Amino acid sequence: MTEKIYCGKCNMMLYFGEEIKRRLYMRAIPSEETVLGYYKNVCPKCGNSLSLNTVKIETKGRKTWLTAQK
Repeated sequence: MTEKIYCGKCNMMLYFGEEIKRRLYMRAIPSEETVLGYYKNVCPKCGNSLSLNTVKIETKGRKTWLTAQK
């Protein structure tokens, strides 16, 4: 599964990668709050304050061979 985190105001992508909660190995990023902390909780594009309430988190599952055939 993949996870994307966007600023809720300007829609800038802040994170794209494997779903953070499901990462069982190499936990370089332990939580969504840590990702926001890399930006000092401020969007670099629009200056909006970043928190779990002000960002959009989108998760998608992988397409399997069966679902790709439809």
